Amino acid sequence: LYFLLIKGYHCFVFKDEEAKSPNYAIELMNRNAVIQPSHESFIPHVPHPGADRNTTYTTIHLETGLGDIEYKFTFANIEDGLASIFCNVVSAASNEATTEQVRKKLGHEGLLSKRASVRYANTIGAEKTQDQPEAPVGAGEVLAGMPVPGY
Repeated sequence: LYFLLIKGYHCFVFKDEEAKSPNYAIELMNRNAVIQPSHESFIPHVPHPGADRNTTYTTIHLETGLGDIEYKFTFANIEDGLASIFCNVVSAASNEATTEQVRKKLGHEGLLSKRASVRYANTIGAEKTQDQPEAPVGAGEVLAGMPVPGY
């Protein structure tokens, strides 16, 4: 279970809600979030803490412009429309990043007026992109991060 924050042109991945800095960042330029069909009978290796046995899950593929899958996110369908909201925000961030890249190439970076928090997020995102794991996160790492239920 990880916590995601999209700010500027990056998706920041946090280990938990209390983390002061992200584990790594995913650059969203030229990325497309694609919702896969809901999994009626699919139960992930580690169910979402607030989910019951009847909870369905939605998987989102984060794809390159060529359609290659780079990341997979699985959301429990506890909150209505969460997967759609995530896809819309990824699309907006990707479009803004692409627009900024084109403006820079054309020499119009002076026309860009971003808030200080977005400029800071883009700076941190560029640094944290280097911290991405080489291999996909395994079930062992996910289980280690799960809260232990009190018996």
